[in-house]
Amino acid sequence: MQAIERYLKIIDVKDKPKNITDINFLIKKHLQSLHFCNFPVLLGEDISLELEAIVEKMVEQKKGGYCFEHNKLLYEALKYFGFEVEAPFARVLNNQKIDVPKTHRFTLLTLGGERYIVDAGFSFMSPNSAIKFGDTPTKTIFERDYIVKELDANNFELALMRKEGLYTLYSFDLTKHNERDFEMGHFYSSKHKDAPFVNNLVLSKITDAKIYSLKNNSYHEIFKGTTEEVIIKTQEQFSAILRDIFEYNISEKDMKYLFDKFIYL
Repeated sequence: MQAIERYLKIIDVKDKPKNITDINFLIKKHLQSLHFCNFPVLLGEDISLELEAIVEKMVEQKKGGYCFEHNKLLYEALKYFGFEVEAPFARVLNNQKIDVPKTHRFTLLTLGGERYIVDAGFSFMSPNSAIKFGDTPTKTIFERDYIVKELDANNFELALMRKEGLYTLYSFDLTKHNERDFEMGHFYSSKHKDAPFVNNLVLSKITDAKIYSLKNNSYHEIFKGTTEEVIIKTQEQFSAILRDIFEYNISEKDMKYLFDKFIYL
């Protein structure tokens, strides 16, 4: 069975998507089923971006992944179904004016003459619907509004609309990129001493009812209009969150290493 067919079977998508509603269903099933997680980066594991390896690690072994894995998987799934897709490369800004390399892969979908961002790889802020280009914001889970800002004919930003104003997630252009470009970004993101995913523990999952997010020693459950936070202080707390909430399987040795280095601050 093809890697994409195994992926679709595990996330329980049986029918070929025909329209944007069906594609949004695919995105939601993906996010509900698969963790955003950088534990393998922090544990020094070799991470392959080959499709077969992504399905084995992220889907079948339930180890989770980050943007290079999540969004390649969705890109390949949409291409498998015959949709017109490209893979742009973005600079993550998180509402700052900073000089950073391109380290974020996502998918550009063209459907019915309209362009959309499909992005299941931006941790707990991943939109669970395709984001349409244009002046009208797209509402996603808990009425989060995302908008694609056109800076000029080739340069854009994806922003989250908040009460206090726009929060820019990342900037991008429409330059063609290939898998070698993503390998370079992946190498930086998983190896460079200044890369955020080398210096922070991140784990999240997005369901229709709740967003679960863990960053270092801070665990959040996000509902519509409210957020609950727990500061993790003990190894037992950390273990219970991984086991009972995320259902994330990890050895005691690796769990203790992550706790000592990233949780017990």
